[in-house]
Amino acid sequence: MTSKMTSTMTSTMTGAIDLSNVPADLFDPALELRAAVVFGASVLGSTVLKAANTKEPLRFAVAFEPPFLPGAKLPCPVRLVIGPNIADLDLLSIDAVSIEVELAGRRANGDAPKRKAPAAEAGQQKEIQVALGTVRLDVEMYRCWILCCRLYTIRGRVVCRNWQYDPASGRYHFCDAPVPGATVEAYDVDHWFFWYHRDLIKSAVTDVAGNFVIQFRWCCLNWRPWLVRNWALDPALFTRIQQLLGQGGLRLPPLPPGPDPDPLYLEQILSEANLLPGSRRLAIAGTLGEPVSAEALMQVLPASSDLAALHVWPWWDVQDCAPDVVFRVTQVCGNKLEVIHAETNAQTRWNIPTTLGVTLLANRLACCLPTCRDPECPECLKVTFVGCRTTDQIGVTAGPPDLRGYGLVASAADQPFYGDLRIRGAVGSDVDYFKVQVSRNGGPWSDLPVPAFDGFTRAYWDGSAAVIAPAPAFTPILKSGQTVMVTRRHYEQLHPAIPRFGGSVIWFDFDTLFFFNTLANPALTPDALYELRFVGYTADGADNLVAGSERILPTCGQARTESVFVRIDNQAMIHPAPTALHPCGPGTIHACTSEPDCFIRKICINEGTSAEHCIAACDIVRLSATDTLTIHFSATCPMTPQDGHLGGYWMRAEFGVSEVFYIGTGAHGTFAADPTFEVGPDYASALAQGAPRPHWYGGDYKVTLHGSDFEKCCAYIVRLRAWKRTTDGCSDPQWVHANEFEVAFTILRKELCPDVCKEIV
Repeated sequence: MTSKMTSTMTSTMTGAIDLSNVPADLFDPALELRAAVVFGASVLGSTVLKAANTKEPLRFAVAFEPPFLPGAKLPCPVRLVIGPNIADLDLLSIDAVSIEVELAGRRANGDAPKRKAPAAEAGQQKEIQVALGTVRLDVEMYRCWILCCRLYTIRGRVVCRNWQYDPASGRYHFCDAPVPGATVEAYDVDHWFFWYHRDLIKSAVTDVAGNFVIQFRWCCLNWRPWLVRNWALDPALFTRIQQLLGQGGLRLPPLPPGPDPDPLYLEQILSEANLLPGSRRLAIAGTLGEPVSAEALMQVLPASSDLAALHVWPWWDVQDCAPDVVFRVTQVCGNKLEVIHAETNAQTRWNIPTTLGVTLLANRLACCLPTCRDPECPECLKVTFVGCRTTDQIGVTAGPPDLRGYGLVASAADQPFYGDLRIRGAVGSDVDYFKVQVSRNGGPWSDLPVPAFDGFTRAYWDGSAAVIAPAPAFTPILKSGQTVMVTRRHYEQLHPAIPRFGGSVIWFDFDTLFFFNTLANPALTPDALYELRFVGYTADGADNLVAGSERILPTCGQARTESVFVRIDNQAMIHPAPTALHPCGPGTIHACTSEPDCFIRKICINEGTSAEHCIAACDIVRLSATDTLTIHFSATCPMTPQDGHLGGYWMRAEFGVSEVFYIGTGAHGTFAADPTFEVGPDYASALAQGAPRPHWYGGDYKVTLHGSDFEKCCAYIVRLRAWKRTTDGCSDPQWVHANEFEVAFTILRKELCPDVCKEIV
């Protein structure tokens, strides 16, 4: 029955539990019992009990509201269920004492009413008192409660797994940074055909080290999926089962209307199987509407080891005696609740042991504490990163070729830098303040001025959230006549109230030194080769710079000045005056920059023959399969010593509904000199063709297609894209300094659409 209502009165069921049959060596005084009044799949009321011994009856009293059907005057019967102290659904699914109790014949004193007394109205009936007497507990059932209901402990850690660079060894290793204050939810997963259900077991919050503990009691249950709520369809399982049945000549019936598992749906599959040629005319066990058995289904369903491994009923039909666990982790990060770890059903840990250890890896949305670091050595400084690029990947060789300041020189990628560059490293604990000096193109050293000497924000962990150090914490300031920035260690000394953990402040950023802002003032930092070095200072008790403490900081572990080369190439928005055939700016996809520039100069049909003619944008072009179409184009960078940093280009034809084919790859033409010899189409290819490292200026090229390359009569867009090798140390150069150019026209293939061609002619 699902349509019911309860009265507004409270009734009581009393009785006692007799444990005298339980042997002394089996009795567990720590086991909590639960007596519950149940109607349908709902617990109307319950009480938790604990027996001190087996000699005295364990008395109970359960308050509950009697259930009435809508409009009924007499209450429905209920069940008294006695079992271990577990959740409602588990209590209804375990082997437990179950006694049916009739309420309609009860009076306030528990006696039966007189035969002809009219029934009272449901809302006016007096309180019902039900005295059951003594319920004797079966020893085997008690044994099951002891052995089948186990205490499970999940211990784990939520971390951000970061790759760390060790400048001493020149190698990377991963380090797990803890995620504090995150809520970890453990769910039990059930699969019933293509339906699935997740039931929250318990949750916990991570501590400052990212650790959590979840402890719960779990019983070996009689699995009854019709008692479970909130089922959902698993699309991946649906597709897999659909494919599997198709292999056996079966098909899935139309989906049932509700979200819950439907036994009648499975009966339809059995009925269809009985109609297949050569079927064994299987009899469906039970009456119509009752759940069909796994045994009956597996006589007609194809076997599947992968569905059995995923514990999908009926391929897996085993008593569910252990939790099957997935995790979901959330954290408030940046004043926003983020899901930082979420597992799919395919990641379920099936039949976990009573003690489970896990490490859950958080995604990039998490706030993690970067505790993976060694303390800094005094009297030195070491620059480790420019952006995401390690300094040992940046060239220092003056050449020829001069590779100083380029990134990824070992792999001949030769990437110059641009923009606001994050300079990271370790500065000695004896350095209180520092400034940056710069040499441009090998010139004299001078102090790097603001705003090229740029600050940043840094946050620390206060035990519950990230706190940003208030400005002007890590920004350049004027102190004792010098423009300097405070070091992280000295800031901690100046602010002793910042929370410490294990004696240390936990910063979310330990290694940023400053930002080299090459865009703040183009006249101040034009394209050039820059070398940066650092000058350190000591502060006195009044936090003034100590006279004579100024020193150029050496490289840690080496008797030389620590410096780093950075080759800067910012994009200049300079372009030849736009023309009708070479437009740029608003209303076009072509940017008004020559860093880089790309341009489709002309497109000609049957070039080099008597039938040669060139076409314009928006033309309707009639081609046969053997006709040629030659595209002349340019992809260039300025031919200056500071540039020549072309990275590559591609060309493609776009047509129809999101259809595309790439040009010049060999399948559809090949790029050729026109007359520039270093064709590319990428920097590595250009070097192999003779481009002088680290420069490739690009040039003029062509590619020849055939009519057969255009497989549809359609409008086509030929799109050309070029890019430079510049990066901020983290970004992919292909998406940094780039430019595009396109020409649109219509192709009519004579073999594919002859009628259209006739009409146009």
